[in-house]
Amino acid sequence: MRTLIQDLRYGIRMLARNRGFTTVAAFTLALGIGANTAMFSMVYGVLMRPLPFKDPGQLYTLWERNLKMGYEQNAPAAANFADWRDRSKVFEQMAAFDASRTFNLAGSGNPERVDGAAVSPSLFELLGVEPVWGRTFSPGEDQLGRDRVVLLSYGLWQRRFNADRSIVHKSIMIDGRSCTVIGVMPPSFQFPGDTGTILNIYTAPPAQLWVPLALPPGAWRARSAHYLQVIARLRAGVTLGHAQAEMNSIEQQLVREYPRDYIGSDVKFVPLHVQVVGSFRSALLVLFGAVAFVLLIGCANVANLLLARATSRQREVAIRSALGATRLRLIRQLVTESLALALAGGALGVLVATWGINLLKLIVPDNFPRAGDIRMDESVLIFTVIASVATGLIFGLAPAFHASRIHLTESLKEGERGADGLRRNRLRSALVVSEVALALVLLIGTGLMLRSFARLRDIDPGFTPDHVLTMEISLPEAAYPDPLKAAFFAQLLERVRTLPGVKSAGAIGHLPLGGDIESYAMQVEGRPPLPNEYANPDCHVVMPGYFEAMKIPLVEGRYFGDRDSAQSPHVLIINETLARTVFPNESPIGKRLRMGFNNFTGEIIGVVRNTRHLALDMAPTEEVYAAYLQAPFWGTMALTVRTASNPLGLSRAVREQVSAIDKSQPVSKVRTMDEVIDASVSAPRFRTLLLGLFGLAALFLAAIGIYGVMSYSVSQRTREIGIRMALGAAQSEVIKLVLRQGLALTLAGLSIGLLGALGLTRLVSGMLYEVRPTDPLTFAGVALLLTAIALLANYIPARRATKVDPMVALRYE
Repeated sequence: MRTLIQDLRYGIRMLARNRGFTTVAAFTLALGIGANTAMFSMVYGVLMRPLPFKDPGQLYTLWERNLKMGYEQNAPAAANFADWRDRSKVFEQMAAFDASRTFNLAGSGNPERVDGAAVSPSLFELLGVEPVWGRTFSPGEDQLGRDRVVLLSYGLWQRRFNADRSIVHKSIMIDGRSCTVIGVMPPSFQFPGDTGTILNIYTAPPAQLWVPLALPPGAWRARSAHYLQVIARLRAGVTLGHAQAEMNSIEQQLVREYPRDYIGSDVKFVPLHVQVVGSFRSALLVLFGAVAFVLLIGCANVANLLLARATSRQREVAIRSALGATRLRLIRQLVTESLALALAGGALGVLVATWGINLLKLIVPDNFPRAGDIRMDESVLIFTVIASVATGLIFGLAPAFHASRIHLTESLKEGERGADGLRRNRLRSALVVSEVALALVLLIGTGLMLRSFARLRDIDPGFTPDHVLTMEISLPEAAYPDPLKAAFFAQLLERVRTLPGVKSAGAIGHLPLGGDIESYAMQVEGRPPLPNEYANPDCHVVMPGYFEAMKIPLVEGRYFGDRDSAQSPHVLIINETLARTVFPNESPIGKRLRMGFNNFTGEIIGVVRNTRHLALDMAPTEEVYAAYLQAPFWGTMALTVRTASNPLGLSRAVREQVSAIDKSQPVSKVRTMDEVIDASVSAPRFRTLLLGLFGLAALFLAAIGIYGVMSYSVSQRTREIGIRMALGAAQSEVIKLVLRQGLALTLAGLSIGLLGALGLTRLVSGMLYEVRPTDPLTFAGVALLLTAIALLANYIPARRATKVDPMVALRYE
């Protein structure tokens, strides 16, 4: 221990004596270690930190699945959930929740629209979560008439009710109804919100309040409306295989009992922590691997600095060896200095990581899972220490072994052109080759992601998003029964269309690329009913003017108009995909469809162009549009207003029109369609941005490494270059000599890197859109870019070599 302390003190003194070297090396390491620490905080918080629930490993989400029809993960209908709950024996508890609810909250300030959820009363007991004040729902409070109770989130309680504990047992107005506050949930409780993304499309926003899942008797018998999410806790001692077999058996029973309803062929079990992370798992692991490459390149640079520094310490090491120091003793001293340097870089890296974590939280997508768990804590600090020690060993061992190979006679004469110097140059060259190879792999991955993202943004969504203002309005059922809903929106749109600068205006239940979908069973009238004849199409209700405002082209027939009122025959519009799959080789105009909501049956009057409603990178699905005036069964609608100028400039005027009709009616999600599209691609933008930053850092470090090696090589060959120039060598020949050496190292690194990229880029294949992981254009472009950067890094020392005075060079050393 005493010897180790002595080595550490001596190493710190040596580092302090060479402040320039220490500063450059420490900041290089701080960048690499800090970036890795920041990424680890994200990986640990999202993938490794246990969910804040009781025994989270026993929690599963349950989904209906029918692979033959292309449904991998479909939400169950209310009746199917009820049968699962009543017939299964393998779960301690099972609960359902509707994560798509929003509520109008009035009183104690201006009315506002808040995100929330309707949940089974047993949900909180299932999760093992208790409120900080009050109680959770009791059995029976999911019955109509007994459901006027509400739980508040901690954030809403602080923001809206000024953290007043006396709010418990008081009444507040929710959707026009008086509800009693029975409790306030803990600050850390976020559910839904941390329940994952369904099919990479819909992510529930964090709930600000919870109400009981109280459905009318008819809804509990419905099997065509798939909108609930189900979570269950496996009984102790029950294996997953046993549970899977029982639930599949129950599902098959339901298929036999209700052959005309759409029911999955089996039940899919997804562990809750897997459901929460979803597709972000692979992206995080790829990004963590990418930032590790940056650290390895930084290690190679520091190792090269140590090798260069070893030249000036050759006499010191030789004297220590002559005085009796063994080679092992010398290696230990040099490695101790490397560890001290790495720990200094790690300490600075903590500061870099703190800044990086804050930056990551700013750029993560809105649907990024568990963003609140990304923080600097003891686990992350332990990783930083381990990463610092590992880094010190990585960049310190090889230079230590080479520096400890002593040739006493040459070293004491301060000669540096012996065999040891050649070995050291070979090691420096090998480090540069590895830097180029690592940088190439990382840059190719970045190039693939950039090309993929560019193609994603070039996709035609099927509508024209520019100059379109959107906002959501949700009418409470208590104040607006179905006929009044339609009248409200008809009056509002009539007012909005008269505003200066408005070209056209309409409304839709679920905005394209907004993250919400709703599907229902469908049957063609006049055809024999077959079980599961068609996949459930996505269903939308729209007001007249919607297609015109979004500029969705009409393929056949006509749009909805004012004549399509509640008193007129019901009509429908379908998209090209449904027309092609259900009515091949015939016109669908005049055909009648029976839909799975309220037994709605209507005549097809038009076919419109396909739109990318779910996501830009997903092919258009079958869609049916109903006239909202004839089917006002939904209270939430999104206005779509096409303007002649800046859309947001009209937002205040549209709000005023809403207030003129109903002052208590809040407006939410005011944004442009361009912003909606930007939000829909936030996840690929996030990973492309981070990978691009890591790629630039790798390129910069690799260029510095090549420059450093070539500068050192030129200084070592000063005498040789002087002799060549004294014998008549031209400047161009000297430049070619240096460039040839640097280009050889670069080409060796490119060869190794291309082989590595062919294998490693397959890891990002699932994140690419219409770009192959072996895309030749990307491979060739990145290789040429790295070669050009390497030539520039070689040219600078080569140019400096031509300035050598032959007489000075001949006297060198």
